[in-house]
Amino acid sequence: EIQFLAYLHNAEDQIRGEAATLSFFSDGQYTNPMVLRIAGLGYQKGFGGHFHNDNSVAVLRDIPGVILAVPSNGADAAMMLRECVRLAREEQRVVVFLEPIALYPMRDLHETKDGGWMRTYPDPSQTIPLGQVGIEGDGADLAIVTFGNGVYLSHQALPRIAAAGIKARIVDMRWLSPLPVQALSDAVQGCANVLIVDETRHSGGVAEALMAHFHETGVPRLSRLTAEDSFIATGPAYAATMPSADSIAQAALALVGEKP
Repeated sequence: EIQFLAYLHNAEDQIRGEAATLSFFSDGQYTNPMVLRIAGLGYQKGFGGHFHNDNSVAVLRDIPGVILAVPSNGADAAMMLRECVRLAREEQRVVVFLEPIALYPMRDLHETKDGGWMRTYPDPSQTIPLGQVGIEGDGADLAIVTFGNGVYLSHQALPRIAAAGIKARIVDMRWLSPLPVQALSDAVQGCANVLIVDETRHSGGVAEALMAHFHETGVPRLSRLTAEDSFIATGPAYAATMPSADSIAQAALALVGEKP
């Protein structure tokens, strides 16, 4: 376990140079299976400094063979973590399970005590297989492709998007590496517009790979909303450089246009 994502950079050399490469350079004779839990990403209130909040996963996505999983709610976290353990135990994989720290205490969605983000703990037999994305809604006007905190914020933005007459669906990536390209293509099938909401940075962030994939597969109208190329601010400015529910709604309306 690594306490904060920003601490990863002290360990990344061992992940790349030892854990993830042993099986490759030994032609599968030796392995270093593990599940590495990291609390991270942004939107954490009450903490500050560049050693507590970080929204960069570029180094993890750049290491061949490493699996990167990011849940967006408690039920998914339990089911995905079970799959991560299976991948390590049965397939000898190196898996990073990145937990959005701001969502640990999250209970409500739109109003205080609405319980909108609460989930029932899934039966121990339930898992979410590697590469399976989450789809909520079936709107054909807009698909919002996102992960982690972006799923929560996109749900907060939905009422404003719906009020503009836009029928939307939210696609939760869950698995950031390897990118579940076929599942993502299937998830946005039939949608006229795709908005990528990415809490990592504009340069080197997850959205770059998603934009390339959707462009190459012929998505007609495509846009992205990302964090700024900045370290995360401290104190009351903790979310100033990141996507918000308001900016997601604005980006959706700008991409689709308010329907009559």
